[in-house]
Amino acid sequence: MTEWKPDSYLRFEKERTQPSIDLATRIKVDSPKRIIDMGCGPGNSTMVLRNRWPEAEVIGVDNSTSMLERARERGEDIVWIHSDIDDDLSSLGKCDICFSNAAIQWLPNQAEIVPKLFDTLNAGGVLAVQVPDVTDMPPHTIAQDFLTSPKWRSRFADFSSTFTTHALEYYYDILSALSDDVTIWATDYCHVMDSPDDIAEWYRSSGLRPFLDCLDTEESIDGFIHDYIKEIEKAYTPQADGKLLLRFTRIFFLAYAR
Repeated sequence: MTEWKPDSYLRFEKERTQPSIDLATRIKVDSPKRIIDMGCGPGNSTMVLRNRWPEAEVIGVDNSTSMLERARERGEDIVWIHSDIDDDLSSLGKCDICFSNAAIQWLPNQAEIVPKLFDTLNAGGVLAVQVPDVTDMPPHTIAQDFLTSPKWRSRFADFSSTFTTHALEYYYDILSALSDDVTIWATDYCHVMDSPDDIAEWYRSSGLRPFLDCLDTEESIDGFIHDYIKEIEKAYTPQADGKLLLRFTRIFFLAYAR
């Protein structure tokens, strides 16, 4: 998959960061000494952790060079490591908080990844994860429809994506085998968007990336985005002030090691 584009991703930084704030607020670990942010991206979630626990050693891990370059601009006192969550994590050592915000959905083997992250914890530590649930979300379902549309299906003959979503119950079954102290919940965020173009731009920087990777010219990309926006227009009804509400469901869980 092509390299991430931090500027595009961070256009909606406030909205993308709020789930990290909400997740960090629910963590009950006294004076953590070491925190690892798995899949830290451009560091917005990592700074939430730094601000919440300023005395802790904080480490940000990501497999994107461009995202880490932007992250390094945020905090010189944070250790930034180029690595993949799917790699051997033993070299990172143990931590008191293993945090991951909107990252593991890019891994199809989450039944293996979640226990692997849990194994990084010291006794009394916590695995804290947020993962988007876009299963019924129009920006996602519309993109999926393009895979079989008469106009576009030939362009997506080689479509491949590791993007994988699961229900809340799926994660609970994994976590309950690891810990007897599990908290899991889902939250709907309603992001106020100015236009269908904004919704398309939001998803273009994340979930649309595998689709755009199949298109080899700027003309084809522009054509796809044009058609995609037209479908977004049909899916969202403007509010009284002309704004659109992008309803976005996110799953959260905490699992404590004893």
